[in-house]
Amino acid sequence: MKYFVMIAMGLTLVACERAMPNDVTLAGYNAPQVETLPADGAGAAQVDAQSDIPTGTISNEQDFDAVATAQTVESDAERIATNRAKYIVIDVQALPMRIDNLPNVVEYAIRTKNLVGVQLYSRFGTELKTLSFGGCGKYSSTDAAQQAFLSRGGPERDILGLDPDGDGFACRWDPRPFRAAVQN
Repeated sequence: MKYFVMIAMGLTLVACERAMPNDVTLAGYNAPQVETLPADGAGAAQVDAQSDIPTGTISNEQDFDAVATAQTVESDAERIATNRAKYIVIDVQALPMRIDNLPNVVEYAIRTKNLVGVQLYSRFGTELKTLSFGGCGKYSSTDAAQQAFLSRGGPERDILGLDPDGDGFACRWDPRPFRAAVQN
């Protein structure tokens, strides 16, 4: 058995190894052409007719002298003023009321204080209920399972068999992210 595990681990590591290119994979690859510029910078002002982007030069955003000639303190102030004029402040509005009658899992998470896995409610016959009602796999998310659990009598009753450990949280649903959001 230990040899099987060692072989399986070895094959797994080999499968994860990055493949190195060889002559076959490089046969159809054309290396990019490197364009050299004249020493006097004559080609620096050429513009490609299709894209209106200067070609033959590398960006000079990191060159202080080049940026100092193109940008000034006044142009920066002008750009900031333009951005401030575009800035829109939206007033806070009341949240819309929920039209469905499903329990709010966020409210439940904030209201409860127990940890995940700490039994608060006694459960029996959970395996039979899970077989009968389909269990956690029936729901698209843990939030949907928790809503169904709460709407059918949870956490006091577990009609659907979604909370076998009796902690009040169905299908490994975790209230900690909601609690952490309130604390921040």
